Order: sequence, then structure tokens, then C-alpha cells
Amino acid sequence: MTGAGLRVLVTAGSSRLGALIVTALERRDDVATVIAVDDHAPGAPFARAEFVRLGADLAQLPRIVRGAEVDVVVDARAAAAVAPLDEAAIVGHAPVSERIATACTEPGSPVTRLVVVGSVHRTGWGRDLPAFLTEDVEAPASPRGALAGALAEVERSAEDAQRRRPELGLTTVRLADPVGPASSGVLQAADRLPLLPTVLGFDPPVQVVHEEDAAAAVAHVVGRGLDGPYLVAADGTLALSEALRILGRPHAPVLPPWGTGVLAGVLSRAGLGGAHELAGQLRRGRGIDNRRLKATGFAYRATSREALRTAAGVRRRRRVLHPGVPAPYEPEVEAFLRYSPSARGDGAEPEVREEEGIGALEGDALLQLLPSLDPEALRALRAHEEAGPGRRRVLDEIDLLLHRA
Repeated sequence: MTGAGLRVLVTAGSSRLGALIVTALERRDDVATVIAVDDHAPGAPFARAEFVRLGADLAQLPRIVRGAEVDVVVDARAAAAVAPLDEAAIVGHAPVSERIATACTEPGSPVTRLVVVGSVHRTGWGRDLPAFLTEDVEAPASPRGALAGALAEVERSAEDAQRRRPELGLTTVRLADPVGPASSGVLQAADRLPLLPTVLGFDPPVQVVHEEDAAAAVAHVVGRGLDGPYLVAADGTLALSEALRILGRPHAPVLPPWGTGVLAGVLSRAGLGGAHELAGQLRRGRGIDNRRLKATGFAYRATSREALRTAAGVRRRRRVLHPGVPAPYEPEVEAFLRYSPSARGDGAEPEVREEEGIGALEGDALLQLLPSLDPEALRALRAHEEAGPGRRRVLDEIDLLLHRA
């Protein structure tokens, strides 16, 4: 570490997930500098992170790492591509992974840790794997699906980098399907199809993570300097049919239960990437053990059910309010407003508007979640509510639940 705090570089910094990771790092006192790199500008300016536009091949990345004396590289490319089921984007990342490895291992490199942000789809959904995934479950060396295979290549490149430079710390973060205004995995497929075909006789478990929790988890492992693999998933599982009902997405159990290949063919013809993995997820699903990360002090703000309900609420409000398309981020404009002596007043510091998060639930949505909270959480929520919105219905319901506890 140089200076008073970590100096962190994040790849895919303009993607939705990458930008959330950058924002989570900005909020940490133990992170002094955040540099976001991508081949296109972010949709909105960051609060204190710097953005550097690089070509898709990241050819200049080693120079930036050396020039900025970067301590930690967070490679978020794979997770950012998994979210929209962009299988081709992940497959095309192999040469770039080597470029990142070079930046971390070349003589004199200041990098002390590489954090690879991937997905639980790396493990696949084979029937020979346990129904409950832990960090100790060994992922197949040669996965059958293209998506899992591409994720495996990204992780192998990072492991090769550590073998070349043993003092390099390596953290592998595998995310459950993140949910927010958009979903990923099977739920992304439900968003993109007018009717999601499901498997006759199967209603597999679904475990997700709110995208803000996913980003906060990555920032947590960076700040704590954690080594090894970590699974990131919210508490609780739901049946697929229930998850789809919460999101308001229709489905129909019409797919035959035999042969993942048959299912994958149907999904592929529907234009979905990662069809092999989606077929396994539709048929089997899996629970995910999140205890290892929680043992390091990380606390999820939302359960799987709460994450889905929050996402559904944001979507409903967007459909009703029809918000306008935000103005694109123009680096030259921001540089003028921030640094030019001609810029005056409020324009010198652009306001950063955050999207509604987990804590921004409306009263009705919050009332539905209260029975799932334990007494300690209810008391903490009551103190927050009393000091903030002070909604009488919410306070009365909390008091009633505490009285019954």
C-alpha cells in the first residue's frame, strides 16, 4: 500500500456493476484513490474516482498501473458481461486477461493484489454437483457450457499470474445473479422473453444478490485484503416460480425434463446467451453458502426476497413515471465545470444523484418485509425510521411485532 490508503483500479468501470463497485470503493475511508477504466465513458460522473478511457484490448493498462502506483486491480469484466448474458464478451476477454496479468506481474509492478469478480455460473449446474454450493466445491476443470468455460479462463489467467509472482495476493469473488433495475441469469432471460419457458415438474431454488450488496462485497474484500475464493449471495432461497411472480414476469412449464441439451437448444433459438448454463439453472438451481464472507464482518443489506421486491418496486416506478434519458457523461464538460477558473457557483461541482437503494423502500413495500426481520433488526429499523421518515404506520407495525416477539 502506498500513502495513507489503497490505490485501486477497476476494469469495466463504465458497466453498471463496475460503476457500482467504483462507487462502493469511493465510500471507503481505507481507499485513497479509485481509477475506473473502460472503452466507453460512464453514464454519470463519479464522486471522486478518475475515469480513463482505454481501448478494448487494454493495451495501455500496464502504463496506467505503473504511473498511478496501483495497489489493487479489480477485474470486473467477467461479472459485468455475465449480468446481460453477453457470452461473446466474456469469450473475447482471454487476451485482455493476459494483459492484466502482465500489469500485475511485470518487474517493478506496484500491484499487491488482484481481485477477480466472476460468477457462480463458473461452477455450472451439472447434476453431479451438490445442491448447496460452498467455496470448497471444486469447479469442473473443463466445463461444458461456453459461459462457464469463459469464466474458467478468466480465473485461470489470474491463477497463472499468482504462480508467476507468488507474493501477489489473489481474491476470487463469485457472485450469485445480481438483481436491480435489470436482472441476470434466468431472471434476465425472463426479462428478455415475453414468456419464460420453464421445465415440466421442476421449480428449482433461486438465490440472488442485490447489485448494491454485490458491489459492497467486492469493496469489502478489497479493503480487508482477503485472500482466496468468496461466494456472494443474499440470505434465503425462493422457488423460481415465486421469484418470477415477485418480478411480475410470466412463465409456462412447457419444456421437457429430459436432456439439458434439448433445453439449451430451445433457449439458444430464443436468442439467449449462456443457454447451456441457463438450462441447468432452470432444471436444477442451487443454494449458495454465504457464511465465509459474513464471517469476515460483511453484512448483506437485503435477503434474496427483499432484493427481488426492491427491484420489482423500482421497475414499477420507472414504468409509471417514464423518466427521461439522462444526459451522457462528457469528460470535457466535467473537466471544465470542476477545474476551469471560469466555472462559478454550483456548476463547479456536479451533483451526483444516486439511484434508489435498498433503504429507499416505500411504506407499503417496507410493511411487507417487517415480519421477516428479527427483533434486533426491528429495533434498529425503528430507530432509523423514527430519526428519518417517521411514518406512523411503519412505527406502529414495528411496535406490534416487537410486542409479539
